[in-house]
Amino acid sequence: MKRVVLIILGVMLSSLITYLALPPQIPHSPLGSATNSNSHLLGDQNYLVLGFAPYWNMKKISIESLDVITHFAYFTLRLRGNGEIYTKVNTREEDPGYTNYKRLLSDNSHKNLILTYMQEDEDALVSMLNSPTARNVAINNIIQTMSDAKAVGMNIDLEPIGTISESLRDNFTNFITELKSATCSQSSTNCPLITISIYPSAAAKERLWDLKNLVPATDYFVVMTYDYTMPKSQRSGPNSPLRDFTGEFEHSIVKNLDELTKFIPAKKILLGIPLYGYEWETVDTSKYSPTTSRGVTASLERIETMLNEQILELVWDRNSLTPYGISTDSGTHSQIYFENEASIRLKLDLVRSSGLGGIALWALGYDNNVPWLWPTIKTL
Repeated sequence: MKRVVLIILGVMLSSLITYLALPPQIPHSPLGSATNSNSHLLGDQNYLVLGFAPYWNMKKISIESLDVITHFAYFTLRLRGNGEIYTKVNTREEDPGYTNYKRLLSDNSHKNLILTYMQEDEDALVSMLNSPTARNVAINNIIQTMSDAKAVGMNIDLEPIGTISESLRDNFTNFITELKSATCSQSSTNCPLITISIYPSAAAKERLWDLKNLVPATDYFVVMTYDYTMPKSQRSGPNSPLRDFTGEFEHSIVKNLDELTKFIPAKKILLGIPLYGYEWETVDTSKYSPTTSRGVTASLERIETMLNEQILELVWDRNSLTPYGISTDSGTHSQIYFENEASIRLKLDLVRSSGLGGIALWALGYDNNVPWLWPTIKTL
């Protein structure tokens, strides 16, 4: 544990040095060229590269991405309050997540398939977790759907809203413990992977996840290190800030990892990397400018097109170590905060130096026509 803390402190010190005097391999601006790092050649650790594939992007997923990821995480099947799989929106319309899951059953092209499970809604989450019967039904349905799809593991992505009661927190731990017992006997040598998606602030605030007690039953924690600045924010800001040297924001990736590794072994953490950003109309072109509209999602594919068409003026935010783009093309000021080759390379360096287990990409299908992305990810 001391070693992990020292490593993270070392990364923070390195970031400070970068802020004051950026060396050639970390450009002042993404307009500069990021040099290839050879640090991936050190050691023989095999990193897990989890690519989330939302059902609405299934027809957009590139062959190149499938060649690089180690695990394909289909998103998503939803659980009802009684533990059953949510299959119908109404009497006539099937849930699209379930429809696309059924298509997976006849498609054996996805290596190391992971199935993601969410709640139908907030009431369903509470009802399912607080009922031993419903939890058992949910576990049986998870096992069945995984078996039918020949999946090698699961991602439990239950995200409650608002205050979490102690009993709900305890029952989520019970659910994961029961899931582990049902899918992996003590004598088994081929257990399915159990991964849990958590907020970056999970160790700093009372959330659904009792991290210390979840560790024994969990193979990996997918830390959703994005959406640090939300679409409804009153000012623009980084989607996935590596650090926050000036104290502008409540959280940053380095800060959150320092908190999380007090409870979770670093090797069980997958660092979330977003393949999208947020675009706001803003008061002016200054960094972190006040917004005049709700933010909208901008895929890396769209951003790459805007850069190629010279619609965006690219700027490097040395505070968060991420890029952002400024546009006045429509007659109004707008800003997009996103990831580029330089910022992703820095995140991959953090994965290596901190001894993390790998990365989780949200999401496949947002990356088409971005020629630098998959060669960069492949360096991990």
